[in-house]
Parts: sequence; structure tokens; C-alpha cells
Amino acid sequence: MSPAVAGPPRPGARVVAGAALALVLAGAIRTGRGQDGPATARLPPQPLIRPEATLSALIGLQIDREIDAEALTAELAALARWRTRRDEAFQKLRTLYERQDATFNTVDEGGEVAPETNPEELDRQVLDQESLLVGIGHEGRDLRLRIKAYRQRLAALDKAEAELVALLPDDADSVTGVWDARLVPTGESGVLSLYQSGTLLSGEYLLSGGWRGSIEGTLVDGRVHMERIDARKGRFATLTGSLDPEGHTMRGTWRERDLTAGRPVEGSWIAEKRLTRPAEEP
Repeated sequence: MSPAVAGPPRPGARVVAGAALALVLAGAIRTGRGQDGPATARLPPQPLIRPEATLSALIGLQIDREIDAEALTAELAALARWRTRRDEAFQKLRTLYERQDATFNTVDEGGEVAPETNPEELDRQVLDQESLLVGIGHEGRDLRLRIKAYRQRLAALDKAEAELVALLPDDADSVTGVWDARLVPTGESGVLSLYQSGTLLSGEYLLSGGWRGSIEGTLVDGRVHMERIDARKGRFATLTGSLDPEGHTMRGTWRERDLTAGRPVEGSWIAEKRLTRPAEEP
């Protein structure tokens, strides 16, 4: 009997996501993982959730997504290695079966069947290889179940994220929302969750390479100025630029304070808003 399959692991980094999700625990979002069953994510009607809490929850979901996506990639790689082991084990068992068959299909010069030099040892090897293949089969089943659980989890996170984004203010009224950002020439990409209160901007960010932290800034007459406060390095970079008239794209230049890191310290950036509502047809 195969051992019970564990659900997707919960690394320590999930504590960060859990803290963010706690901001909307009063009915904003609930996610779950079954043992092998589908993960779930649902959002009951909560029209009065504060945008700040929604944005923090969205960053938490994004962190969870990155963790699960990396874990899924690792499991898929493990499945590829498992297939190689399975095929090699099958081939070895085939060879052992052929040796067994040869014992009964080959005769010596005297017309008698030529026995295996050590038939008992051959039988033991066959039994051991058959048992090994059974174990390998169970490992493959467990891998496939974990992969299925991760895929269900990611789909649930997608649904929960879409429902939270739909609760944010109208795109034309505010920069409050989730922005997909890219930095050149470093090639970093990720998300900004921004909250606008008058001319003041605040929020959080998550970039590839494990960069995450807070955003503080202003939006005055279409001009954006933001301070990137990294969780490890403190006040780390400045982003300046402009917001397009439709309120859907920001672009500009960035500059880092750390000049000793051995990487580019300035460049350009662009951020595109994830629209909370579909565009109206003309």
C-alpha cells in the first residue's frame, strides 16, 4: 500500500502571505488545500472592504502564487526524473525476464535444458525488481497527485485574485490597484499594489529575484514620484515618471542608492494597470 500523499508544502514564506490575508479575514477571502482534493478559493459578497486591505491581500496572493509556481516547477522536474527511473527499471526487469525465459528455451549439447547458473539468485533478482517497480509506481502516483493539487491551487489563486481586483475603485478614478511592472536594464518584473489617497501614494511591491517591500510616493498633476523601501536594504531606489491620461500606464526612470552592488543603478521602468473592469465596447 502506498503512503498517504502530503498536500502541497507550506514554506515559511507563506507566513508573509498569511499576514496579508489576515487583513481581510472577516469574509474577504478564504483559500484551502485538500489532502489530494481540489484547492478552493471563494469570495463572499463584501462591498465595504477597504482598498488598503484588498491590496495587501493581493500582494499576499502574489507571494503565495510565486511559491506555488516554483514548487510546481520542481515537482514537474521530479516527474521527468521519475520517468527516467521508471523506464530504466522496466528495461532491467525485461532483461531479467528474458534470462528466465532463456532457461526454458535453450538446450545443451546433450539435448537437456541448459539451466541458469544460479536460478535461485535470478528468481530473487526478478522479485526484487518487481517490488522496486511497484514502489516506483507509487512514487509516480504521489507526484502526479501533488502536481494536480498545485495546479488546482494556482487556479484557485487566480480566481480569488480576480474577485479581489474587481472590488477596487474604478480605473478612471484612482491609481489604486495592481500594476504589472518591468525594469530595464535589470530585467526585473513583478507587481506593485498601490493605494492613492489624495496626492499620496502607498503600497507594496514584489519583484523577481525575491525583492519585496513598501512603496511611498506622490502623484501630482500626472507626475509620479515613488520611493522603493526594500525589506532587506531599506530605502533602496527612487522611481519618477508620469501617468498616462487614461490612468492605465505609468512610465519613467529609476535610480538606486546602492552604488556598490555590482549591478545597474539606473534605468527605465513601465507599469501597466490590471483593469478592474472590462473595457466598454464602442
